[in-house]
Amino acid sequence: MKAAFVKSPFQFEVRNVPLRDITPDEVLVKIKACGVCGTDLHTARTEAKEFQPFGHEIAGIAEKVGANVKGIKEGDPVLIESGSYCGECELCRNGRADLCNKAPNVFTRVDEGLTMGFAEYLIAYRQNVVPFDGMSFETASLVEPMGVALDLAYTTKPELNDDVLVIGLGPIGLMALRMARLMGARRVFGAARSASKARIEMARKFGADDIIFTDKMELTEYKFPRGGVDKIMVTAPPRTIQDAIKVANIGGVIGFLGIEYGEGANITFDANYFHFRKLQLRASYAAPALWFPRCVELIKSGAIDAGALITHRFGIDDIAAAIKMVAEDKSSVIKAVMVD
Repeated sequence: MKAAFVKSPFQFEVRNVPLRDITPDEVLVKIKACGVCGTDLHTARTEAKEFQPFGHEIAGIAEKVGANVKGIKEGDPVLIESGSYCGECELCRNGRADLCNKAPNVFTRVDEGLTMGFAEYLIAYRQNVVPFDGMSFETASLVEPMGVALDLAYTTKPELNDDVLVIGLGPIGLMALRMARLMGARRVFGAARSASKARIEMARKFGADDIIFTDKMELTEYKFPRGGVDKIMVTAPPRTIQDAIKVANIGGVIGFLGIEYGEGANITFDANYFHFRKLQLRASYAAPALWFPRCVELIKSGAIDAGALITHRFGIDDIAAAIKMVAEDKSSVIKAVMVD
């Protein structure tokens, strides 16, 4: 089968690799769609010291099913959880499966010589495989990042009559913005650079009351109707937390997910201001990958038009050009998906 590999900086290879037989605990999945994630860009830019497989936003067809696999049959459309809980450890038994990421998954099984989502096939562990219906494979590939957005929304907890700010309008930020509106927010604001034209237009369609162009004005200069906002969801580098703290109303909650390395991973803020304003900063990290069935229903019900985020499609042989386009085209790209 064909599988794509990446080495930083932005070096790619598509190889023909062998495909072993599955074990009784595995499912052979014919990959029909795999989305490009910000994590893939980090991997391509800095993380991959040697060529390695990548891609984790996966939808496909169960082509062969192991004897120990329950709830899945050959021919079923399936999603792949990027991480799963074990169900056996102390955390899981104490009802905190959300803190366990010990089950085998597409990332950890690379050490066993397996490929990931940018390939023709995937050998998946049984617990990572989730059935779905009622949508296209390419739209279904958005379920994994939607789970990340939902985890951020549940972490931040927008409520009825809150004013909400979303910093960073990539696919996850856009879905989080839509969720804030669905959860009862009174006003929803987005913050992004003005060059992100397609994302800004989508934010408005998803319910944003206004967009703050952070390359044209400081976030702290914007005149929020109530002086600031009650809930902030940050899907941008850590440095943006500093301004988020400054525009949060008293008692405000800031939910954060974002990755940066080196000096950019460190921030400072006035702890006294944070204390006396009774603010909260909460980390969202969607590992294990939860909420897949709920996200499927959000899409099928029409509550979130995930398919509208897909602006570009490509085949596995064009992966180098596609990844570079996602990294460089800040105007027209929202989501790019590899399709079979």
